[in-house]
Amino acid sequence: MAMLESAEEPAFESGPYGRRKTDRPCATAEDMLRTIGDIYHITDLDTLLERILTETRRFVNADAGTVYLAAKGQLFFNVVQNDTLFRDPHAKEKYVYSRARLPIDRTSLAGYVAVTGQSLLIDDVYHIKSGVSYSFNPAFDRKTSYKTTSILMVPIITRNNVLMGVLQLINAKGTDGRVVPFSMQDTLYIVQFANYAAHAIESAKLSREMALRMVEIAALRDPSETAAHAKRVSALAVELYTAWAKKHGAGLRELRQTRDVLRIAAILHDVGKVAISDVILKKRGKLDERETYHVRCHTVYGARLFVNANSPWDRAASEVALNHHERWDGGGYPGRMAHVFSREITFGPGKKGEEIPLLARVVSIADVFDSLVSKRVYKHEWPEAEAFRYVRNHSGSLFDPELVSLFLAMSDTAHAIEERYKLATGAKRAGDKAAADKSG
Repeated sequence: MAMLESAEEPAFESGPYGRRKTDRPCATAEDMLRTIGDIYHITDLDTLLERILTETRRFVNADAGTVYLAAKGQLFFNVVQNDTLFRDPHAKEKYVYSRARLPIDRTSLAGYVAVTGQSLLIDDVYHIKSGVSYSFNPAFDRKTSYKTTSILMVPIITRNNVLMGVLQLINAKGTDGRVVPFSMQDTLYIVQFANYAAHAIESAKLSREMALRMVEIAALRDPSETAAHAKRVSALAVELYTAWAKKHGAGLRELRQTRDVLRIAAILHDVGKVAISDVILKKRGKLDERETYHVRCHTVYGARLFVNANSPWDRAASEVALNHHERWDGGGYPGRMAHVFSREITFGPGKKGEEIPLLARVVSIADVFDSLVSKRVYKHEWPEAEAFRYVRNHSGSLFDPELVSLFLAMSDTAHAIEERYKLATGAKRAGDKAAADKSG
């Protein structure tokens, strides 16, 4: 990670920043404090970053923005929002554009902010003053026909001087809808908010890393249960739930809270496999009846990890782990059970239809789809078209018909999610190999 210089006053490109008054609606101190309190209750990293960007854009009436996260000397485009360009209800673009990354150095705007710890306030990125090391890359504008003009960038740094990332806000809008410069007042608000956000991000990253470590432990037993698979299932499940919630008129608060707990619950859907013998999980041939029974017990073992806890996160994780192999037609497992802590695990009659909890029905589709399109030691990956056809053909038998319809309608988003995480996995493997070659 790049070393941070001591934070300084924002770098200004033009205009009387300290004196200009904004003609735009802006946040109050009370509004900001209330929002800071809200974000501290968000446990999932992706949900948190989405909320941080949404709220900071609202504070300063910005048309677009990006949250970059810092890792291994690079800035990763983690969340991208743009009201002008991204109007798709499933926001596939946030997955497409989040594949990009930047080096942490002084050549790019975000890199400069990360290295120096300074904010940048620029009226027009196409007219940056000479004599500075950074420059604006117009590639995104050319590709999308978007016109970036004003930019406000601030570093996200903890009190311990650890760089979490960079927050970028683009194209402030006046009351008449035209693009105007950001103000000094905007900068003060956003810098203060970013200081608080840094600690919420640090905490959420730790929670995410702990969940992924549990998945990696399960992967020691079962090669098909990887962190990349868990991330893709989580992202697919959240987008599918979002489509369902919007169709059913769920309130914004309910939508946010449920997405927050669902992301982690979906990541941990198969964590119960840690209790299954790797001899069984790594067997390439057909399992016998007893082996099949033991594999199916992973649903109960997973639920046991969370069932006695009282938080919404634990309740969702237990619910999903226990029920994600139930079938809409009642032919799934583990079915109705007297108690998940029974000494002898006895599967009951399968749960049927809406008896199966909603989040488990959502994760079931995401899990099967990603398993089909992913390569495993025992099979080749399926083309996405065939996987979608499989989901459609099993509507009303394996899967909730309503959720199947919603999932098929978000095929572009599903493709973008698969591409994003598969590319990230490939880059990680290449980096690990390069590190190993260098050390060898």
